[in-house]
Amino acid sequence: MQISLRRKLLSALAAPTVVLIITAGAVAYSSAKWVVRNAYDGNLLNLAQAIATHVHAEPDGLTLTMSAEVEAVLRTDAVDRIYFRVRDQNGRVLGGDAELPVLEDGDNLATIPVPYAPLARDAAGARPVAPYIRPLFGDLIHAGEPIRAVKLFRSNEAGGFYIMVAETLGKRDEAIDRLVIGFAWAGALLLISAGVAARFGIPSGLAPLERLEDSLRTRSGADLSPIDLAGVPHEVREVVHALNGLLERLRTANAQQREFLQDAAHQLRTPLAGLQMQLELLEARPTDATARARLRQSVVRVTRLANQLLALARAEAGGRLIADATEVDLAALIDPMVEDWVDRADERGIDLGIDRGPVRVQGDPTLLQELIANLMDNALKYCGASGRVTLRCGRDGEAAVIEVSDDGPGIPREVREQVFERFYRHFGTTAGGSGLGLSIAREIVRGHGGRITIGDGEPNPSGGRGTCVRVVLPVGTVA
Repeated sequence: MQISLRRKLLSALAAPTVVLIITAGAVAYSSAKWVVRNAYDGNLLNLAQAIATHVHAEPDGLTLTMSAEVEAVLRTDAVDRIYFRVRDQNGRVLGGDAELPVLEDGDNLATIPVPYAPLARDAAGARPVAPYIRPLFGDLIHAGEPIRAVKLFRSNEAGGFYIMVAETLGKRDEAIDRLVIGFAWAGALLLISAGVAARFGIPSGLAPLERLEDSLRTRSGADLSPIDLAGVPHEVREVVHALNGLLERLRTANAQQREFLQDAAHQLRTPLAGLQMQLELLEARPTDATARARLRQSVVRVTRLANQLLALARAEAGGRLIADATEVDLAALIDPMVEDWVDRADERGIDLGIDRGPVRVQGDPTLLQELIANLMDNALKYCGASGRVTLRCGRDGEAAVIEVSDDGPGIPREVREQVFERFYRHFGTTAGGSGLGLSIAREIVRGHGGRITIGDGEPNPSGGRGTCVRVVLPVGTVA
């Protein structure tokens, strides 16, 4: 059974749309309820603060001086019934509805922060008369119906008193009902609109994909040219852009493969011709030890060149190899190669120094060992007799650093980028080689997400500046 993209889009959009509308309705209802409650709670608090201005100190204590007209205005409401009560700290009711239930701290309370007001002090001004508390809001039952109440504490020179104001929930319920009805209509309209858009919009939106499919179907296998983005809709442009990136990488890979094969054939032609000549000489003089030694050297050179070509190909494919990277101890890679380096250094009287500390990176151990081997091979090869070569390996912050320096003739600044090119050999170089060592090193470093640079090394008495190749590799996982 073929998968229908149109049907999958409809199925994929239906469930999230319904869930989104339900969730949005629940969030909107909660937000509306919170807004309505806080708005009307603010009105209750204003009433309580207004009543507090009518409580005055008298010689015999606190008294509520509120006229009947003011109380009538206070209780006037087109929908709800307003209740209030004022009592002192001793429980004496100063005015209002004495039968109102008590709003205690243990009830279903909420608090609204109010600006700080300094406490009243006694006649001597030595201490506060009563503690300062925030207004307390709560839901109660009075006269058989639910009410919302606020309790506020105030004090003056005659002592502290409590003001409690409450109202029924008619306005609140009506406001919430209107908001819920509005949200329900909005959700229904949104659901209808989504259905219409999905029914008629999806086929129209898929038309550019069908045209793109026809365009790709008619292409030949050798046509890797990018797809023209001018006729591609914005919604699928990123997909086509990624496809163009893939085509570009394929085109680049094909070009690199052709270039590699051409370079490999060119570089192998000369040593293979030399090897053939050495074989002919050995056939003419089978007992000649010199001919055998030269043949052996030719075989070593061809083998070395072939191994380097394979290493270069493997390094250029490093992205695929690094995908299965493991934790590698660089010191453990260096130790097996030290003996060979020491032998080579002793043959030419080179002062060899190795300073390596414990450091681990994520990568391919074979490639990393090839990297270090190539750097050391170059240093030992191009350093002058009786020179100095130093290998340093350790951690620098969040990176692993490998440095190979020598006191040889050095590499001029203007060609330090060129030496990373395949088969490049600087003019005037006398040491043998294929020109692949630094190219392999650069590809390995790139594959591991690091960087490689060339700087001045250790100066020598003849005026050479030496060479220092510095490799920085991330300690973390390769991306």
